[in-house]
Amino acid sequence: MNLPVFVFTADDSTHKYIIPLRGKGLWGPIWGYLALYDDFNTIYGAIFAHEKETPGLGAEINQKFFQVQYIDKKIMDERGNLVSVKVVKGGAKPDDPHAVDAISGGTITSTGVQAMMKDCLGNYEYYFKTAKTNHNE
Repeated sequence: MNLPVFVFTADDSTHKYIIPLRGKGLWGPIWGYLALYDDFNTIYGAIFAHEKETPGLGAEINQKFFQVQYIDKKIMDERGNLVSVKVVKGGAKPDDPHAVDAISGGTITSTGVQAMMKDCLGNYEYYFKTAKTNHNE
C-alpha cells in the first residue's frame, strides 16, 4: 500500500515528517496533518479541520488551544509500539506523554480525532519502524 509522507527541512536543518489524517466527527468528516520529528515518535505539530462540527463544541478541533496540546506528545510506547494520543474527557494528566484534554462538550468529535489518529497512524507503523532504523544507521 502506498501512503503519502511529506518531508520538510526545518530552520535547524532537521527533517520533519508530515502524515495526513482523515476520520469521522459527529456531523461529518474531520481531517488534519501530524508532523513528527525524525525519531518518528515525538509530535512536532498538529492541525485539524472539519466540515460541519458543532460551533463552540466539536468545531474547536481547528483552534490553536486544542492543537498545541499535541506538541511533544509521543505516539509510541517505551517498547516502540504504536499507542497514538488519547483525548481524555475531564482532562489529561500533565505528565502523560500520550494524552491531551478533550474539548468540553465536544466528546464525540474529540473521540473522532483520537480514532482518526490511531487508525491513520496504524497504516504507517511499519514505515515509522523501518525509517527510524534506516535513519539511525
